[in-house]
Amino acid sequence: MTEIRPIRDSESDQFLELLCDVFALDFNRAYSLFREEPMFDLNRKWALFEGQEMISILTTTPLQFGWGNAIGIAGVATRVSRQGEGYAGKLIRKVLKASEDANEGAALLFASDLRLYESLGFEGLDRVVSGQVATLPIEVDSREISFDQLRARYDQWASGHADRLIRDQRRWQYWRWNLRECRAVGEGYLCLESGTIREALLPEPMSRLPVSRGTEWLGTSFMTDQLEIPLGTVTVPMYLLGYRFPGLPQFFMTDQF
Repeated sequence: MTEIRPIRDSESDQFLELLCDVFALDFNRAYSLFREEPMFDLNRKWALFEGQEMISILTTTPLQFGWGNAIGIAGVATRVSRQGEGYAGKLIRKVLKASEDANEGAALLFASDLRLYESLGFEGLDRVVSGQVATLPIEVDSREISFDQLRARYDQWASGHADRLIRDQRRWQYWRWNLRECRAVGEGYLCLESGTIREALLPEPMSRLPVSRGTEWLGTSFMTDQLEIPLGTVTVPMYLLGYRFPGLPQFFMTDQF
């Protein structure tokens, strides 16, 4: 018998083991972080069961835009021995219906292979692009920025368009949970994680950014173009897909779900 539902507390280890197996993650390291994440919520960790066996899983993340609520879908994984049998599709259909009933009918996800998701009604909205940025000496007009200053600047930006992601208190906790180096750039800022800029609000277009040589950028194509990020050769590691999404989402990869 097939059952699809959020997991129970006693099933969380099995959920994590399946996730780590499919994505080749270190279970012990993942285990130490699994419940510490500020966005952790068992009710958003879904699984498809055949009898007592957990076959396919995914996680949803609440998203809030100026026009209303949505979800992000991540960690779609099916037991290796059962892949290709349609389980992920069944799970996603159930989750989309449950989310619609909960007034979160729009959904976003990142994927490198679009075929499964397009068959479920998702459409390509944007690309994620990566590339090395043109740089200036790191000391040029670049200084540390406090969290309160950064939050105020982001919140002001987010309020400027209905398609921009709004960060509530819990999402800001998640944002701080991931250690970042953040610097003011004029009246804007940029944030780095392990040598990659994943968020930036620039006061004006810049032909070079005040970061170390070799720094990379990772962001959606729309945000990259809007900010006029100075990139060299660009690669496309994945795509952003949407389900019943009413506009073109504007957010940074610091909020990747």
